[in-house]
Amino acid sequence: MNKIFINILFGILAIIIITVFEFLITLPFGDPGGLASGDYSSFINRELLLTAVPAAVTTFVLSWLLKTKSKSDSLKKAAIWTIMIALSYLLIGIGNDNLSEIFVTIGIYVLLVCAFAGPVIYATIKHLA
Repeated sequence: MNKIFINILFGILAIIIITVFEFLITLPFGDPGGLASGDYSSFINRELLLTAVPAAVTTFVLSWLLKTKSKSDSLKKAAIWTIMIALSYLLIGIGNDNLSEIFVTIGIYVLLVCAFAGPVIYATIKHLA
């Protein structure tokens, strides 16, 4: 139970860090407020695609900080964190009334795959059994 709680806390930390990276990535692109629906979807897609690599790096570093000891532990972390990140984007989409713009783009799925890949890559590099 204690390990799951720690994984959830680090999942919240991953969400915060990924959100900060997403904010920093969107700064150069300006305000999407005046965009049409199709342009807004493309803006969100570009934002999520550019956030995918920092998401992978974030979950990789968090796995390293937690000193993941096995492949199964790495897969548990990856699954918990990816589900939490997906739920956070689901809540953001519901709250901002742009759920369809988020989940219709390929960017969200690339971001989720990259977030899942971080701990898996850590396990592969460390040759965990």
